[in-house]
Amino acid sequence: MIALIDFFARIVGDVGRFLDILVNNLLLGAGDPLSAVLVVAGQILILASVLALGYPVLGALLDEIGVTLPSLGGRGPVEE
Repeated sequence: MIALIDFFARIVGDVGRFLDILVNNLLLGAGDPLSAVLVVAGQILILASVLALGYPVLGALLDEIGVTLPSLGGRGPVEE
């Protein structure tokens, strides 16, 4: 149980550390604006892919307990 708490504490600390490095070293301290643009674009791509995969996973988990999320693909149940 202690290892699990340490794991989550490390994740939260690393997020804060990443934000500190992003702001101080990349956005404020670097003279190269291209680096900042590349980091922000990479983060947007990662966030988009996590959301694109997370929505169907969440839908599958909620479907097991009877909650149905709306379909984003335009294909709904086929009515006959």
